[in-house]
Amino acid sequence: MNFYRLSLTLSLLALTACGPQPNLVVPEPYQEGQKIYHKVCGNCHGADALGKNVKAPKLIDEEYLAVHFSDDDFKNQIIDGSDKMPSMKGKVSDADIDQIIKYLRYSQKAAGLEPEDEEEDLEEEPEGQTP
Repeated sequence: MNFYRLSLTLSLLALTACGPQPNLVVPEPYQEGQKIYHKVCGNCHGADALGKNVKAPKLIDEEYLAVHFSDDDFKNQIIDGSDKMPSMKGKVSDADIDQIIKYLRYSQKAAGLEPEDEEEDLEEEPEGQTP
């Protein structure tokens, strides 16, 4: 019976260690953030923050670009949590959070997500005229 318990325990430990693995190869300055992201965030937000088959939203999305969701918004969400996300306060350092955000911002750009240039939407006033 002890062998059965030991086998079950080891199997459960192995399964919990099998979090999502990164698919995206990132440049060296972002690798630490990628590593921390997959350790802290990947089980809920998915490999490379793409949100496939997971319970939390994908972070590689226009909704989470800096123009809509600032770095401070990310920090506050990670530290304080919300009704749908547990707080990571005391589980991740400020430096780790900064690395996660740096990685996410790089990944958003690598995925082709760029904020729309709002100036293009503004009509230019003809020269010599004041509004």
